[in-house]
Amino acid sequence: MIGLIRNEWMKLFSKMSTYIFVGFMVLGIIGAGFISNFLNNATEQDVKEAKQTLADSNASEDDKLMAADILASSEGNMTETVWDFMADWAIGLVSFITLFTVIVCSGMVASEFSDGTIKQLLIRPHKRWKILLSKYVTSLMFAGMLLFTLLVSGYLVGLIFFGNGSFTAEIPDPSLSGDMVEVGGYFVDMLLYWIPGFFIIITIAFMLSTLFKTTSIAVGVAVFILFASSTLNFVILNLVDRYSWLKFILFPHLDLRSLFLLDLSYEGASIGFSLGLLAVYYIVFLAITFFVFRKRDIAI
Repeated sequence: MIGLIRNEWMKLFSKMSTYIFVGFMVLGIIGAGFISNFLNNATEQDVKEAKQTLADSNASEDDKLMAADILASSEGNMTETVWDFMADWAIGLVSFITLFTVIVCSGMVASEFSDGTIKQLLIRPHKRWKILLSKYVTSLMFAGMLLFTLLVSGYLVGLIFFGNGSFTAEIPDPSLSGDMVEVGGYFVDMLLYWIPGFFIIITIAFMLSTLFKTTSIAVGVAVFILFASSTLNFVILNLVDRYSWLKFILFPHLDLRSLFLLDLSYEGASIGFSLGLLAVYYIVFLAITFFVFRKRDIAI
């Protein structure tokens, strides 16, 4: 199995797109650092002018009201430490990890059929399920590498631009509840709540890769499902109170961050139910994937 995984890993890094995906994560977080720093400077300038307006005895009441609004809205909007940066920007970029891993997963098996290399792969003295499992494990390893790259580069960029800060410093709750939450805990929660849905999405992409023999179709369908899921999620959440059976549909449970951390949930929803439902879908998708690949006719 280790040899098969090593072989898949080498094939993955023989493609230019792999380096582009890794480079994008690094350049993306560096760009986020510059943008966040620019927004900080603009906000600081607005705050400075607002304070001057409030201190000016000749300023009109309208100008003072406007200055007070600027001061109020500036609170909590600035990136002040590395953990603020990780909670705001690094978490935002994990969506690209999902997209890039979906593209890689979608082509893992389909590309073997498209390139005509599937026969050379399956004539080796390895069981089909081992070959397929090695491709799936390689996809997960690639996702782990992207996540590691993002977190390490994000922490370093945040440290350079904004300096170190307390992991337990409090920030306004992004769900607009009015409460204060610990920035480090919020960052970890957002990451942990992203992982289950991520596993399901890349497993769907991997399943599609076994169902289609053309890479472009497998990638296209997988990416379409990825982007359509947020729209379907919105529609289902608006109808779930009227049609209770909709709570068993997969899409709302893919984004646990929105469902439970950002307070977009529906009445009666629970993290246990969502995780249980995702586990059932996960087993079904993997079962379909391995069954289809074992029965696949490679003579066509």
